[in-house]
This record gives sequence, C-alpha cells and structure tokens, in this order.
Amino acid sequence: MVRVATPFLIALSRAAGVDRHAAMLADGNGRVLKTFGDPETMADESFPSAGSLLSEPMAGANGIGTALAEGSYVELVGPEHYIEGFHAFTCQGVPLGSTGGSSAGVLSMSVRREETATKVRDILFCASEAAECELLAASLTDALATSGELMVTLESLRQDVVQRLAMARLQLEFAARQIASGADATTALHAAQQLVGKFQRQAAIWRSLVGEVPGIPEPIALSDLVRDFMSLLETEARVAFVRLIWGRADKAVVLEDARQLSQRLLTAFLDAIQAAAQESDISVHVIGEDSHARVALHALSPSARPLSYTVVAPLVT
Repeated sequence: MVRVATPFLIALSRAAGVDRHAAMLADGNGRVLKTFGDPETMADESFPSAGSLLSEPMAGANGIGTALAEGSYVELVGPEHYIEGFHAFTCQGVPLGSTGGSSAGVLSMSVRREETATKVRDILFCASEAAECELLAASLTDALATSGELMVTLESLRQDVVQRLAMARLQLEFAARQIASGADATTALHAAQQLVGKFQRQAAIWRSLVGEVPGIPEPIALSDLVRDFMSLLETEARVAFVRLIWGRADKAVVLEDARQLSQRLLTAFLDAIQAAAQESDISVHVIGEDSHARVALHALSPSARPLSYTVVAPLVT
C-alpha cells in the first residue's frame, strides 16, 4: 500500500506548496505508514510520524481515525480535533476501499491554513480514487494467475487498463503542479477523474472475467456494459485493423450473472474481431425485445460476407 500511495502523497504535498502541511497514509487500523510535507512540519517531533496510532479509540477525533470510523470523507477544523496539539490544523481524510469492502487505509491531508484545505480537497478525492484503483490493479494481477486458458487475452487487456491508470496518475501530478502555482487545475483534475472512472468500470469487467465462483443473477444495464466492453477492447480491435461502432443501443436491463454474461460477451467480441476483414467496421447493436435483449455484432469477413455474433439475456420484468 505504501508503494501504491506514495505518488499520490507526493502530488498532495506538491499541491500544498510552501504552506505548512503533511500528506499522510495510514492502514486500516489507523496506524500512520508514510508522510510527506514541508521541511518544518516533517522536522516537528510532536507531529505524528510513521508508526503513530491515530485510531479514534486511541487519539479521539482526527482526520485518519474519524475517517475510518465514519467510513467516508471527513474534515476537522482546529478544536474539532480531540488532541489539543492538532488544533492548529485543518485535517481531511478519505478511506481507501479494499476489494473485500472494508477500509484498507486512509489518505489524509493536514494543513495549517483553511484556504489550503479548500485548494487541495479536489485533488485529495481524486487521489484516493486513483489509489483505490491501484490497489484493485494489484488484485487483478493476482487473479490473472487463476484465469487458465484466458490468460494471454486477459493479460493484454490488463496491460491496457493499467496503462490508462498510469495516464490518470500523470494527469493528477500535472494538476498538483497547477494548484501549487495558483493556476486553475479544473481541466486536469477532470481528465484524471474521467480516466479513473473508466478504469473502475473496466476493472469491474476484468474481475468478472477472471472470477471462478458463479454469482447470482442481478439487474445489469446492458448497453452500459457493452459500451464498456467496446472501450476495453478498442486496442484489440485497432491491432486487428477494425473499428467497433455503435448501431442500435436500446436501454435494456437484463437479469444475469455478471461473470457469465461478461465471458459470453468477451467471446463474441473476440470472435467478431478475429473474423472481420481488415479496415472494416463491426457494428454493435443492443436490441430489447419482448422477454429478452440481444447483443448483435455484425462483422464483415475476409471473404466479404457478413457474419453475426449474438449474446442473449433475459430482460428484467
């Protein structure tokens, strides 16, 4: 977790600039793992360092322990902290979710000036989401070892997904530099958030593909899932010199096991990409009918004859 979070701690510290501050990472028990800050704060022996336990039962209300206790973003200003020595700080904390649903840790920012807290708040939110994605990427890598015959294809997809996350990290670093210089970082932050959101959606597909245990049927917005598949497989299509384009996209909600549906879609998309003629298009259709929805992929074969690949799922009634 320290390795994953360090780039985001550095970005948070850079965004705060020369103001007194500390960007902190703690584990799920509230124990500080890593800090970055200005030289004066880092040299202050009374300021919490790696190893300090800041859980609420131990330290009262604070940006790390309270974020864990609440399970959500918190901001404590001055005397809202229990420990008097923290009254000079405004502290913000965001829990980091884990694949098991509990909090894996906390990203926290402590600053002397409330204006600085306002300045770094957006980058803290984006950094916490990106750090969660990095933790998820590590779990996806572990899951790959159990994926059997899908391993080669899934490894290629995983590399594409992780590359997008690296792009988000660069956007976040750029935003931090802009904030530190007093420039408007809205565009850079928005770009980072878009990439993080894309990663989260595609990672959910990836996890479904490598899962071993069947799930239970659940409502799934089929057009949204297909759209994410088209984005996930855009590199595979580009390598094969074909394009995935939308045809019809009905708003259909189906009742399916996400893992089984994702694996059927992956097979259909890869078969269509392989069969399509180079420099041709694969049209993608989501069609809602009386009791079911169809995902139809129409590809032009090397012999110039159209081929169709269909995935059917029952509609939610």
